[in-house]
Amino acid sequence: MKILLLESFYGVSHKQWVDGLIDNSSHEVDLLQMAGRHWKWRMEHSAIHFSNKIISLQTEYDLILSSSFTNIAAFRGLLIAKGDTDAWYNQVPIHVFFHENQITYPWSEEDPDIILKRDNHYGWINYLSCLAADKVIFNSAYHRDDLLGILPTFLDQFPDETPMEEIEKIRKKSHVLSIGVNMKPLLVLNQIENTVPVIIWNHRWEYDKNPKDFFEALFQLDEEGLAFEVIVAGEKYKRSPKVFEEAKKRLGAKIIHFGYAKSRSDYLNLLAKADIMLVTSNQDFFGISSVEGIAAGCYPLLPNRLAFPEHLDLPKYQDCYYTSVSELLDKLRKVIKNHPNQTEDIRKQVSKYDWTNQIDVYDEFFRMH
Repeated sequence: MKILLLESFYGVSHKQWVDGLIDNSSHEVDLLQMAGRHWKWRMEHSAIHFSNKIISLQTEYDLILSSSFTNIAAFRGLLIAKGDTDAWYNQVPIHVFFHENQITYPWSEEDPDIILKRDNHYGWINYLSCLAADKVIFNSAYHRDDLLGILPTFLDQFPDETPMEEIEKIRKKSHVLSIGVNMKPLLVLNQIENTVPVIIWNHRWEYDKNPKDFFEALFQLDEEGLAFEVIVAGEKYKRSPKVFEEAKKRLGAKIIHFGYAKSRSDYLNLLAKADIMLVTSNQDFFGISSVEGIAAGCYPLLPNRLAFPEHLDLPKYQDCYYTSVSELLDKLRKVIKNHPNQTEDIRKQVSKYDWTNQIDVYDEFFRMH
């Protein structure tokens, strides 16, 4: 079958997912994309942009698949308004894929849209997209349950005639397709044997990844005199939290890398040097970087919330999870002192996300829906 994929934020994890789907699918998948920047503008404008593009296409498709940064309700309405109601694009199903949502995503306290309550607008766009799409796809079961669970509270804040009955309709057409990741280069990485354990940060330098708890844990254990080194990787942004610069000063002697890996091979080399991956995120609807760290052989310390319990079997890997900051400190302290920590089959736990395992699930889903 022929699938038209719309990605209005073609960058970072969205790009990784799009490229993997196109490269691995047995279906013919064509892409219309917009650059991965100005996400609020993408949510406002991409429906217009893509509807203009689609009505001029010469190829007809069997399915339209879009990420959630496009307003599907506006998109469908514009297609009908601009084109023939019998045209292929007004006859085929439209599915929306949620990498994240703007209702439960933890917004930055510095964002003026929170004070002005405009943040609700972007959550409303997500809600309309759920209503307008034929199928609503989430990247984890946690994400599905998180969004469906908050919808009654979200809708209840509006003055009257709140459409609560629509929630059950959304639930019935909701599905989970885990993110596909190119695991093969990670699963065969040879871990470097370090004399002292190396702890890695391999996430975006943003508030929702909660770098504060990560670095404060390291500050505490550094003051206790524990021996460890640190790799700080991940993509930096203009308004990255100030704790990164604080960490550079306070942990300077322990930091062996600080900054974005310039290439994929450089990133893999950093993962090969790391022994421990500590995750402190306040938001992860899936957590690609965490899955990559586990696949590379890092010993993970994960919060027992968000999507993380879906990655490692419980209770077998209970020691890899923590439920509080104090437990985080206790477990990290123990892992550092017990270096090296051997987990023979931990890589196999996340091999299920490799595209070779995921693509049949994706292709069959699209074929049946």
